[in-house]
Amino acid sequence: MREAFRDSHPLIQIGILILAGFGAMFVLIMLIAIALLISGQPMEFITNPSALTDPNSTGILILKILQIAQSIGLFVAPYLIYRWLLHDGSYQLLQVRGRWSMLAVFSISMISALPLINFLAEWNSSLHLPGALSGVETWMRSTEAQAETLIRSFLAMDSIGDLLFNLVLIALLPAICEEVFFRGTVQPLLLRVTRGPHAAIWITAFIFSFFHMQFLGFFPRLLLGAVLGYAAHWSGTLMLPMMGHLLNNGIAVLATWYVGREVMSSEMETLGANEGEGSLVLLGTAVLIAGMTSIYFSHLRLQKKTTAA
Repeated sequence: MREAFRDSHPLIQIGILILAGFGAMFVLIMLIAIALLISGQPMEFITNPSALTDPNSTGILILKILQIAQSIGLFVAPYLIYRWLLHDGSYQLLQVRGRWSMLAVFSISMISALPLINFLAEWNSSLHLPGALSGVETWMRSTEAQAETLIRSFLAMDSIGDLLFNLVLIALLPAICEEVFFRGTVQPLLLRVTRGPHAAIWITAFIFSFFHMQFLGFFPRLLLGAVLGYAAHWSGTLMLPMMGHLLNNGIAVLATWYVGREVMSSEMETLGANEGEGSLVLLGTAVLIAGMTSIYFSHLRLQKKTTAA
């Protein structure tokens, strides 16, 4: 089986790994569902999770557990299979030696990019499809509203314990699971197909954004995916995109926590998308470009050292 997989086209390999991910996710979710049935827990909310209104309900907790199973099955399992079958180490998992300055610069860049991402999210949500596709747009907006309702239920936090749990669920877990799959599995395989890294990075970013099935935030997530992709490629490690992903999601969780406690204004959650914040968006974009340029030149220096050695 290993030889047959190795000899197949990289696009076929990606397809097989995606199917394996869905299979692993299905198995994990079924195991959890069986455990819930045995324990007598109600299961109606699974078919209509947006109907959940009490963020402290058992249903929300179960959905969070299912979210963890989904992330592990859909993203981590394919990465482990990929590394086992191909022994491909295109990007090291946690290689930070000689890259601490890259990591620091990228962290600052990602924080600075938040106004730009919020601005793009606001612009994206204001786009409208042609009249002939009004039905599709209605479906997209309805799906987005349901997702937003569920996310708000997930983000409801009454204690430090809730905050820490959400930081793990919404920030740390996606940072690890999604990055090992998209930047650690899909992108290296696409690099074997494309003639240069740019196409592989942007195609991976497109798949990354599409997988989230939240089309009103497609373009900011596309840009985020591309930035994470370049960070992985230029640093040679998944540590940078993991950190960037963690910061992007973690800051959103922390902002919700502090806004909920009236420590900061609700406008902080949409920093960059509020009226009169154009200069902040431009400044953040400039810092992001400068940071990515710095990482690129650090990448060139690492290449020279490797060649000299």
